[in-house]
Amino acid sequence: MTKTEFILRYLKLNRKSYVLAIIFIFLVNWLQVEIPRYIQLAIDLIDDASVAGHEQLKNYVAIVVVMSVLMIGIRILSRIYALNPGRITEAALKNDLMYKLNRLPNSFHQRFASGKLISIINNDLVGVRLLFGTGFLQFFNAVLALSLTPIWMWRISPELTMYSVIPIALGFIVFRIGFVRMKDLHLEHMRRLQDLSAQLMSYLSGIDLIKSQQMSTWVLAEVEKLNQLLLTCRMKITRIQVFIMPVLDYSNNLMKVLILGLGGYMLMNQELTLGEITAFLTYSVLLAMPLMQLGRIATIYQRGMVGIQSVQTVLNAEVPPRDVAQLPLAEVERLKGKTVSVRHLSYQYPGDEAPSLDDISFDIPPGKKVGVLGSIGAGKTTLVNCLNHHLDLPKGSVFLDDQDVTEFSRSDLRRYIKTVTQDPYLFSATIEDNIRFGSKDMDIAKAQVDEVLQLSQLAADVERFESGDQTLVGEKGIMLSGGQKQRLSIARALLKPADLIIMDNVLSAVDYETERKILEGLFGRLKTQSVLVVSHRVNALEYMDEIIVLKEGKVLAKGNHPTLLKTCPYYLETWQLQQNETEAQAC
Repeated sequence: MTKTEFILRYLKLNRKSYVLAIIFIFLVNWLQVEIPRYIQLAIDLIDDASVAGHEQLKNYVAIVVVMSVLMIGIRILSRIYALNPGRITEAALKNDLMYKLNRLPNSFHQRFASGKLISIINNDLVGVRLLFGTGFLQFFNAVLALSLTPIWMWRISPELTMYSVIPIALGFIVFRIGFVRMKDLHLEHMRRLQDLSAQLMSYLSGIDLIKSQQMSTWVLAEVEKLNQLLLTCRMKITRIQVFIMPVLDYSNNLMKVLILGLGGYMLMNQELTLGEITAFLTYSVLLAMPLMQLGRIATIYQRGMVGIQSVQTVLNAEVPPRDVAQLPLAEVERLKGKTVSVRHLSYQYPGDEAPSLDDISFDIPPGKKVGVLGSIGAGKTTLVNCLNHHLDLPKGSVFLDDQDVTEFSRSDLRRYIKTVTQDPYLFSATIEDNIRFGSKDMDIAKAQVDEVLQLSQLAADVERFESGDQTLVGEKGIMLSGGQKQRLSIARALLKPADLIIMDNVLSAVDYETERKILEGLFGRLKTQSVLVVSHRVNALEYMDEIIVLKEGKVLAKGNHPTLLKTCPYYLETWQLQQNETEAQAC
């Protein structure tokens, strides 16, 4: 979508408001230029001592009063219909951006830090809002004022009007120079703001590490560098706004001097009347406002266009065609309870010398409990992200029944495969709301929420909270411990279980006894659903039907717990080490 198509799309969204706004803006400007004409006629009648002259003077004064009151009402309407579209466009754009961001693949989010995306939504959209609101109002005000006012001035004195244009023309030449320079500076300002936002997001996410490692001085210095670059850019923009853009205001003042000088000379030569000079000066005042606004209009235009360019980086990003399609309902039902198969899966991250996964193959039929064991760097998380298609995996590697998962949209695939990660994300809401989050079926009974709290071994903790499951967990679950966060994420996954639930090291922050109870409750509930438990703890995998041992991205061994103790030295050694650690902790 080009900028022109973008602008036309949101103009069309607000077309009724804009049409009414243009009508009311025209009426306001027409009244503005008509009122001085009646003031002129009234002044020229002051010397008329006749009764008819006095009556006519009263009529002109009454007309001026009525038109002034009418202009106030119409101006209010013009602002309502001109400014509201800015807010409507901003709201629509935020919805469009969130809709698009939720559908863009992981590769896009790897290129754009969260801080930059937040800056686009919070900061750059302000420029778009001003363009479609205040910018529209001021632009049409300026266009109509600069069109109608000179015509009425020409009617009074073509010669004086021509002289008045000279300083304005000179002002526009200087204004144009500043206008071009502003575009580059606004682009730079946008980039600086996004960089600062991304950096602050990064530092705030690691605030505990910064405090514990006494890195505050270094962080402050890094933030100050970006802040100074932003300040320097902002000051450049301010200098142009202060010294170059107001040149039209200076030109307007020079125009008034010309009108007073030449107009006074023409008045003494009786080429103009006192009323005409008064009206002409009034028109110059009416002309001053739009001329002064041109500097602000230019700034709003530049911010708006830069904002549109920034927003288009998201809106024009390509969503994989497969993610747009939706499975027919019959196909959705057919694929329920089918086997997930991995066939010769290999994956290598861009820039890495060696693959993270190398020729992995296994099956997860309905109801099977599969474990994945491996040390750090063995490829466990990469395997999980390939199974749920978080990564762009190669075709012909992962299948649901006989269908390649790369042919599914990601939203369709997640009907069948649900992942609980080792770093759960909780929203600043209640415990119950966090459990219900993402469930389309809002009719889920409270009893089901209580059941999954029991299964995840979180019910006892929740009962101790003063507000129970209505307790606010805070931003990112700050009010909960690491183990409580993990158990809450498990409860969320169990509320609407999928055909395959992947648990990626989610029990690392709970003790062995709690871990055992969670797994027993999980397996007791999930009779027909499959489970893939990824862990570096052997104790967490003892109950699995099959355990896959990964080492350096390759399958080292497969089998159940007793079999691997006999056939896999690496598995036996890991189990013995962890048993010794458990005994040591117990002592």
